[in-house]
This record gives sequence, C-alpha cells and structure tokens, in this order.
Amino acid sequence: MFFLLWGVLVWLGATGVFKLAGHFFFSPENPTLMILSYLLVIPLILVLTLPLYKWKQLNDHEKLKAAIFIALPGMLLDVIVLLNFQEIFTNLSPDADQYFASWLLWAYSLMIMTGFLKAKTK
Repeated sequence: MFFLLWGVLVWLGATGVFKLAGHFFFSPENPTLMILSYLLVIPLILVLTLPLYKWKQLNDHEKLKAAIFIALPGMLLDVIVLLNFQEIFTNLSPDADQYFASWLLWAYSLMIMTGFLKAKTK
C-alpha cells in the first residue's frame, strides 16, 4: 500500500508541476528544454525510488514489485489526463500532447527499470 500511495503522490506532484510550468518543458519551439526534460527525469526517478527501496530494505524481487506499484497509479491516471489534455493543461500547446505522452512513457519505463537494479553486495 505504501508504494501505491507514493505513486499517487509522485503523480500529483508531477501533474501539478506540468499544470503550472509545463510550457517550459514541452515546447516544440524549444527542443533544448525538451531534451533537458527527458534527461533530467533520470536522476529524479532515481531519487524518488532508490532511497525508498533501501529504507524499506527490499530484496530484488520486492524492488520490482515496488517499482510497478509506484508507476501503476500514475499510468492509470494519466490515461484520463491524456484524453483530456487540452482541458487540463491549458498552458500547453495542443501540439505538445505527443511530447508529453512520450515523456510519460519514458518516465514510467525508467521508474519500472529501477526495480531491476541489483543491490550492491558487501
């Protein structure tokens, strides 16, 4: 339950950021910022997941399950968001929906991949 709740909180935070400032991240006229948004999500995902796995002392199997539970709420909720993109993200160009959707797939893929990272052995 903890990881599902964490996933909802991560989704709420990210959706809020993009609702308020998404035009900085997903502007087809500014490819540099779009590329940065794809790159900067990598360390962000690592910070949002790996310390939790360590704190909860998860084994490799539990990490994969936790990663799926973190990603799942956002993936389900973003189905609704993407279907209502123009109404929700009024600050974004309607043309930005494809970039936003691809960024979401990228971010959720990274999130799930953290569950495959092996723990360091001592």
